[in-house]
Formats: sequence, structure tokens, C-alpha cells
Amino acid sequence: MKNFFRERSYDAVKLLVMQCAISMFGLVLTLACGMIDNDTLRTGCSVFAILFYLFLVYTGIWDLGAKDAVSVEYGHREYQPLTGLWIALLANSLNFLFAIGILLGNVLPDIELFSNIGGGSKLCSLLMQGMYTGLLAIRVGGANLNTYVFSYFLIPLPAIITSTAAYYFGLKNKRFTRLFELKTGKKSNKDNKNRK
Repeated sequence: MKNFFRERSYDAVKLLVMQCAISMFGLVLTLACGMIDNDTLRTGCSVFAILFYLFLVYTGIWDLGAKDAVSVEYGHREYQPLTGLWIALLANSLNFLFAIGILLGNVLPDIELFSNIGGGSKLCSLLMQGMYTGLLAIRVGGANLNTYVFSYFLIPLPAIITSTAAYYFGLKNKRFTRLFELKTGKKSNKDNKNRK
């Protein structure tokens, strides 16, 4: 575990910084849509920001898996297909801490300390996960999703699932679209056939 933190903490911090940057982007979009009072546009912008964030997570972690595949092939690194999961869990540990703080604030609202922890955690969570703000404003069961504690535990899951899948597919060198292909100087067989 110590080796994992030493080797992969930089990758987890990169994911966290990316999350914060896209969070600000998502917040700005959501606030702009909130000012014109258009719920559909706000939700659409939030979905766009989330998909953009997940795309960045996927490409970054896929590249990491592809690089590690070379080390695994030559015996310099052990085959560990769940590395993407562990990196994402490390990067999202703050989000889970904030979710626990919100839970404590809701379960023990009469105790001032926990009430303050809950309020502060909710604010920090919304700032760190700004791309989800539009979705959290959707009303379900007569209240906004941001009033339900379970929402804050679910928010990190898309990034964790995406990161896990991306690393595995990078390790296996499986691509879904040309967007994820590494550029090389070699021509494909199809190009060579067309030239003949």
C-alpha cells in the first residue's frame, strides 16, 4: 500500500485538480442558466459538464493504463487491472469525507459542531463537484436532490467507474473510437492497400 501511495499519488492529485477545474466550469454554466431561470438548459449544461469531465478522466486514465501495459509486458510492473479503481478512490477520498460530514450534520443536527460540519461539508462538496449542481437541483419526491444525503455518496461513482474501466481498457489496449488512439508514424494496412 505504501508503494501505491508513492507511485500513484501524483496521478490521484491530477484527477483531483481536473475535477476542481471542471467543477468551476460546471458551476459557471449552472449559475448562468440559473440566472435566466431555465431548468431544462441548466440540466443540459450540467450533463454536458459531467460528460466532458468523464471524457477527460477516461482519456487520462486510459493513457496511464496503456503506459503501464508496456511495463507489464516487459516484467517491470505487476499486472494489476484495478489500479484505475484505487487511483479514483484516492482522488475522490475528499468527496467521501464531505459526504460523511453531511451525513453527520443530518443525523445530529441538534449538536452545533456536527451541524456546522454538515453545512461546511455540503458547501465544499458542491464546490468540488460543481458539474453536478444542475442535476442536484432536480426535484425528486418534493425536494431537490441536493437535500438527500445519499446524493453526495453517489456523486463520485461515475468518475470511479469510468476510471476503473479506462485503466483496464488501456492496459488491454482496447479502444472504442479513434479519439483514444495513440498517434504513431506507422501507416495502417488499409492505407497501404489504398496506395497500391
